[in-house]
Amino acid sequence: KRAVSELLSPFLQANLRRLDFTGNVIEDIEDGAFSRLSLLEELSLAENLLVKLPALPSKLTLFNARQNKLRSKGIKANTFKKLTNLSYLYLDHNELESVPPHLPESLRVLHLQFNNIAGITDDTFCRSNDTRYIRSRVDEIRLEGNPILLAKHPNSFICLKRLPTGTYY
Repeated sequence: KRAVSELLSPFLQANLRRLDFTGNVIEDIEDGAFSRLSLLEELSLAENLLVKLPALPSKLTLFNARQNKLRSKGIKANTFKKLTNLSYLYLDHNELESVPPHLPESLRVLHLQFNNIAGITDDTFCRSNDTRYIRSRVDEIRLEGNPILLAKHPNSFICLKRLPTGTYY
């Protein structure tokens, strides 16, 4: 059982832009594992056994952590805040109880289907104190398969071009 940083050590000097650890039965990744991969744009940690996310490289455009065992407490409050290039975020088929906070403005696609998300607020995707705010880049939000009735939260989507996919009634 080797640490992810050990596996990455031969690549640390390379100009890696894409890294795929899909389906490797990874249970834990130390926080600094990706810290020296400053050019990394695409990272897939899908189909593993992660319960928490490590610190992520700031230039990511795509992050895939679908089909893990992630819970909301395993995602730090500022995990996605500084990822200003992030366009595609896949966190579906996990155990999240809430939508991760501070989703970047650059986000186009957000997959959160089949988690345990039971509620959202007016500030989850929009800004309740700014009725003119539009999250214009978002093309797709998937929330189906969560124990949430989206019709109970109409103001949560007022800034979106399209309604999220999920159960309304």
